[in-house]
Amino acid sequence: MRTAKTLILYACFTMILAPLGVAAAGYPDKPVRLIIPYKPGGGSDVIMRLTSRYLEKHLGTEIVVKNVSGAGGSIGWTEASQAKPDGYTITQLTNAMLVKKAIGASKVSVSDFEPVANVGYVALTVSAKGDGPYKSLGDYKSAALSNPGNVGLAMGVGTPAQFVAAQVERATETDLKLVNAGGGAQKKAAVLGGHVDALIEPVAGVAALHDSGELKILAVLSPERLAFLPNVPTAREQGVDLVFRLFYGFGVPIGVPQERKDILAKAVAKLGNDKEYQAGLRKIRFDWGYLPAGALADLIKKEVELTESLAKSLGF
Repeated sequence: MRTAKTLILYACFTMILAPLGVAAAGYPDKPVRLIIPYKPGGGSDVIMRLTSRYLEKHLGTEIVVKNVSGAGGSIGWTEASQAKPDGYTITQLTNAMLVKKAIGASKVSVSDFEPVANVGYVALTVSAKGDGPYKSLGDYKSAALSNPGNVGLAMGVGTPAQFVAAQVERATETDLKLVNAGGGAQKKAAVLGGHVDALIEPVAGVAALHDSGELKILAVLSPERLAFLPNVPTAREQGVDLVFRLFYGFGVPIGVPQERKDILAKAVAKLGNDKEYQAGLRKIRFDWGYLPAGALADLIKKEVELTESLAKSLGF
């Protein structure tokens, strides 16, 4: 009888604890899927694949990467938002999602996800031809003030680069000639060919050309100088109060149990002490910047407000 009573009490105790999350103690017990909403080989893909490779070790399970490209990321984000909210599907959250929503080019929104953790940032830059007339952001600003509407800045309409270009124009108090050159390769070709004075591009896309002297990074739009480009000044150092970085974080579909989101976030946090991973980030010019879910949510809120305001000013 004592044995039976013990078993009954144990069963009742287990039933009481199960709703409190004890049943989730085995998470994750199968591979986690990471949806990258872009083609393989691009900047987001490189960052997310590197991160997922080391995150596996700290999460204790395999992370299977799935590239779902199209519509500027909207197709991949839509698939991720509709996944079962069990913690086994994650995706990246970044500024491009905010821009697409603000300009009416996507139905999926950052509000369709719950933030897990921020991984870090990619600083935007203003870069010019290496052997051109501009040796600093001050030179570029002076030229723009002297020739209103004639000094060009290459960007891509409907991308974060367009929104950054608008902020550069405001912060320098100039009238720039904003040129819709297209993507990164097209923008760089336009400047290297002498067709446009400068371009907006993430630091990872211009660092190698800066090192070779083909391009010159006039300013990084980061709060401080970047450790991997210590000789390149920030815009603020040159009297232009502008900071713009692309954030890269993880999000999950709405409804994932809190304990599972916490497990994911703690695994991301451990990457901060992973020396091999951190060395890999420096090679791809990525700036580590972990934020827990709450802080990432606050960051996203501010970025949404800024993006929507800029979209209106640009006529979207």
